[in-house]
Amino acid sequence: MARNNHSNNQPSFSVIGDGIVITGNIDAKVDLHIDGEVIGDIKCQSLVQGPSSKIQGSIIADNANLSGSVEGSIEAGDLVINSSARIGGDVSYENVKIEQGAQVDGRFKHKSNRTPHLNKNTLDVSAKAPSLELTSGEKAA
Repeated sequence: MARNNHSNNQPSFSVIGDGIVITGNIDAKVDLHIDGEVIGDIKCQSLVQGPSSKIQGSIIADNANLSGSVEGSIEAGDLVINSSARIGGDVSYENVKIEQGAQVDGRFKHKSNRTPHLNKNTLDVSAKAPSLELTSGEKAA
């Protein structure tokens, strides 16, 4: 089911209802609301997953609000993992919110345009330190 946006006659979102099983990949240029089951990868602008929904495959979305079961990797800009969500897979995100009670079995990785300077030395160990001189009566700590 798709609802039309009257300004440009393109669907603004699609719903996969409860009791519907889709086997195959979904590549949507619109927002998706999934209450049924998808066995395949999903790529869309925005994804809302209902609590009884099951997804077996990877998810790539600008925004994702997950409440059901996901078995696969997730890559999202803004990600909300609700308390009823059960996720088995790695998660890549820009912004994330995880409600208490949600279960995630996988690794989290922050996506960023900025690369941390992990190879930059904060201390120049090649520079020679000045000599330390003690005068009489002083003790080294």
